[in-house]
Amino acid sequence: FGYLVKPFAHDKDAIQALVLFAEVAAYYKSQGKTFADGLEELFEKFGYFEEKTISLDFPGIHGNDEMGAIISQFRDKQPDTIGGLKVIRPQDFSKSIETTVNGKITTLPQPKANVLKYWLEDGSWVAIRPSGT
Repeated sequence: FGYLVKPFAHDKDAIQALVLFAEVAAYYKSQGKTFADGLEELFEKFGYFEEKTISLDFPGIHGNDEMGAIISQFRDKQPDTIGGLKVIRPQDFSKSIETTVNGKITTLPQPKANVLKYWLEDGSWVAIRPSGT
């Protein structure tokens, strides 16, 4: 995983995250606080969250075909629920579209990519994307 805060780097690169981390740490140090103090302030202001990444490996000559078949299945038959929560806004980045609960279709501003993202009724989301990395 990586961070691409500004497009001057051609790939997600930890150097951008490191520079931002140093800037935030210096800011809190100037206030007599630690980075952990600042992080706690952010949690108090914006709340806590949980994130989980599940990476599946598809090795071998047919790995890319297997990943493509799985995402095609999700694209062809979108789930109504995930983990017991209702899907309220499916997004298909390959078509640059989002569908709302009432069926309204809007255009996504992001570049096209082979990604599906499902926003759930509690505000959480699940994304599916095949990757060669």
